[in-house]
Amino acid sequence: MLSMVTHASLALAAYAVSVPAVAMRWRAVLCGVTGRRLPLGKLVLASLASSFVNNVTAGPGGEACRIVALVRLKFASASRATAAVVYERLSEVPAFALMVLACVVAFARGPWQQLGRIARPTLVIGFALCAALWIVRGPLVRQWRRLHDRHDRDPIVIAPRTFAISTAWSFAIWTLDITRLWLIARVFDAAISVPQAAALSAIAIVGGLAPTVGGLGVIEGGLIAGLLAFGVPSPTAIAITVAERSISYGLATAAGAGALALLGGRELWSAMRATPRTL
Repeated sequence: MLSMVTHASLALAAYAVSVPAVAMRWRAVLCGVTGRRLPLGKLVLASLASSFVNNVTAGPGGEACRIVALVRLKFASASRATAAVVYERLSEVPAFALMVLACVVAFARGPWQQLGRIARPTLVIGFALCAALWIVRGPLVRQWRRLHDRHDRDPIVIAPRTFAISTAWSFAIWTLDITRLWLIARVFDAAISVPQAAALSAIAIVGGLAPTVGGLGVIEGGLIAGLLAFGVPSPTAIAITVAERSISYGLATAAGAGALALLGGRELWSAMRATPRTL
């Protein structure tokens, strides 16, 4: 019983730590975009509010919420807030690539044999694409600057160091998500491995892209299917999924509702819904 309580408490702690970590990543990107070190507390509220919007709407409503919050707080212009969102999402690509690799390892019957057959060609292709991007980086940066010079005197380009810091935060955030899933599984005595927990996290991320409110139905189905594939009994798989979604959806939505109210409530919601027509 003590072990169950400990693992459950640590899972909640992992989520609690991930909230300011997301805001820290956002602040790092915004510092590169605006040249200002913005207050962390307000960014935490905006991040929580965007989670609420994502969980109660279908589509990228959370991103619109963050953009509007930055504009209303006078932290950034709409164009710079939008650029920050794009850079932040790009900083997640390396971490997600590793999670996909974890999926290959976790779901393969003979993990290391399959790793040689599937992952190595994938890595070769990935390195080739990175090399190609490095070769053409100069023309791409110049084109980016020309596009933004039409709307802003200062080009919206962040330094490589800033992007590296944001990427490091992405690794930290997703490590916390994987840890939370692993701990929740331990609450129910399901001995899944770290690669399997990473694979489940990747499934949840992809399921969140489904055009449903908060990914409901798709994420839960994906998690249960993944757990069953890892040999977890059906009742335990359902219990793990319910516990995980109680945190990632239920707790996040409740906290986000409070954050949205503190940032302006209905007025911010109306401004956010009008954002696609005004940007």
